[in-house]
Amino acid sequence: MRRRIAQIVAAGLVALAAVALLPTGADAAGRSSGLIRLAGYGSNWKVLLPLELPLRSAGLGVRGRLSIDAPQRSWTIRWRFSSHAGRIRLGDQRQKFTYVKGIAVPTAVARAVLRHPMASSISSNVDYELPSVALGQDQGAGFSSAQAGVPRAPAGFCETLPRVVVPPATGKARRIALPSCGRKLNWRISEQPKKGRVSHRGGALVYRSSGRPGADEIVIDGYRKGRLMARQRVQIRLSAEAPSTVSVVALGDSVTAGFGYFGSTGKQMGLAQLLKCRPGATVFNDACSSNSTNTNSSVGTKPNYLPDFGLSRNISWAAQWANQYGITEYENYAVTGSAPTDWLPGGQFNSTLKSIESQDPDYILMTIGANPLLSDVLFGIDNMGCALESHIFGDFRQCVLDAFASVDLDQRLSELYTSLVENTTSRIVLMQYHLAIPSSALAYSSSQLEMMTELLNGIIADEAGQVSASRITVISPPRFDIGIDMSPQYPSNFSCSYLGYKVDGPSVQSTLTQDELLVNHPLSFCSGPAVGPPWIISGDTGIHPSAAGYMHMASQVPAPGS
Repeated sequence: MRRRIAQIVAAGLVALAAVALLPTGADAAGRSSGLIRLAGYGSNWKVLLPLELPLRSAGLGVRGRLSIDAPQRSWTIRWRFSSHAGRIRLGDQRQKFTYVKGIAVPTAVARAVLRHPMASSISSNVDYELPSVALGQDQGAGFSSAQAGVPRAPAGFCETLPRVVVPPATGKARRIALPSCGRKLNWRISEQPKKGRVSHRGGALVYRSSGRPGADEIVIDGYRKGRLMARQRVQIRLSAEAPSTVSVVALGDSVTAGFGYFGSTGKQMGLAQLLKCRPGATVFNDACSSNSTNTNSSVGTKPNYLPDFGLSRNISWAAQWANQYGITEYENYAVTGSAPTDWLPGGQFNSTLKSIESQDPDYILMTIGANPLLSDVLFGIDNMGCALESHIFGDFRQCVLDAFASVDLDQRLSELYTSLVENTTSRIVLMQYHLAIPSSALAYSSSQLEMMTELLNGIIADEAGQVSASRITVISPPRFDIGIDMSPQYPSNFSCSYLGYKVDGPSVQSTLTQDELLVNHPLSFCSGPAVGPPWIISGDTGIHPSAAGYMHMASQVPAPGS
C-alpha cells in the first residue's frame, strides 16, 4: 500500500513538473516545448532538452547552460550546436520548429537522478541567434526554464540528430552516431539516401558519398521488442566548402525576389490580390515578395526586408540554392519591378548596390533585365507596337531587339556587370529568364513570347561574356514546357494525345494558363507537370515561377566551390 501511495504521489509530481517550466526571455517564440527528460541505458545517458525555436533561427547557433541538482549530486554544463528545422520544405509556412537537444550526462549523475527522480531538479538557459536586416548581422534571443523532477523519457522519445556535412568526394565515408532515446532501440534503415550509400555498423551509420553535391537524407526506424517506436530523418549536406564559411548576396528583380509569395507567411498570392501587389510605375517597395514584409505596392516607398531575407521560407531560386548547401550567411536585396537603371548611379537602389559591393560576398546571385519592357508585355500592356503586326519569322525579331535597344538594355547590363566585377572579388551568378505564357498577354502568341525570352536571355549572356567570362557564370533555367506544338522553334517530340499530336512536353505553366491552352488546343494539349505542382503561379495570371519552378531553376546552379 505504501508503495502504491508513493507511486501515485510520484505521478502527481511528474504532472506538476510540466507546469513548473518557467520560460522567460526576449523572444516569446523560443521556449522549452515540453518536459526535460533523462534518456539512455547502461553507461550512455543524456538529458533530452526539447526546444521550440523560430523558423528563421534554423541553421544558426544555439547555446546554453544546464544544471542538475540531485541528492548528493550537482552538475552543470555549457553546450552549443547549430539547429536545423528538418527536411527542406518548399514555401515553408511554419513559424517555429521543435529541436530536441541531447546533452551527455555523467553516469553517476544519471544514476542519482534515476534513484531520486522527484527529488531532483533541472534548470536551463538557452540563447540563440536570429538574423537581422542590419547588414546581415545576427541578433540574440533566449529564454530560461526550471523544472522540479526529472522523469525518464519514454522509449520512443529521442534526440534530434544534428545536420551532417560531408565532402562530396566519391566514396568519402562519414560515421554518424545513432540517436539517444528513452530506451535502447534496434535501428533499421527504412529509406536509403539518393546521393550516397549507407550501412549500419557497430552502433552507428556509415555514409559514403556518390560524388553529387547538395542535400541528402536517410530515414531510420527504431524498434523495441518488434514494435516501431521512433523514426528519424538524418539530414546530410554534401559540400566541398563548410557552409558557415560561404556568404551569399542576391539582387535583381522579381525573379530573384520571389514575387507572388508573402514573405511573412510563405503563402502564395491570389489573383484577387494582384492589383495591390503589382509593382508601381516608378517607385518599387518589393511588395508581395518572398524576401519582403511589404504586402501592398502603394504603401511606403522602400523595401522592408525580412530579417533572414526569406531564406527560411525557401521560395526563390537564390534561397533554395543556399538552403541546398546549408548556407546561412545569406541576404536577398532583390526588388520586384526594378530595372538595371534602378541599381546604377542615380537609381533608387544604387546605394544598396554599393553596400553589397562593400561586403564583397563570396557569391552574388541575380536575375535582372526584363523590366520594364518584357514585364509590361506579360502584364498585357503593348509597348512593342510593331510586334503586334509582325510575323514570327519576319521582322518580329528585329522589332523586339529595337525595343530592347530603346532602353539601352545591353549598355545598362554591361555597366551593372562591370561595377560588380570591378568592385568585388565575388563569383557572380546570373540566372536567365524562364519561359512564361501568361493568360494576360492576349496580344502575343506562345511562339512570340518564347522568342522574346530567348532574345532577352541572349543579351544577358552576351554582355556577361564581354565583361568577364571568368568571373560571371550564366545559368540557363530548364525549359518550362508549354504543352503545345512549338515546332519548328522548339522540337515537339512528346505526345499524350490519343490522336498522336506532338507537343514540346507536359505543360508546367500555371493552372490558369493551362486551362486557356486546353480551350485553344483541345485535341493536342498535354497538361502537366508529370510530377508535382505547376512551375508557375496563377496569382499573377501565370508569369512568375512557383516554389516548385524555382527549385528546378536552383538545381542548375553549380555547387559552392565547384
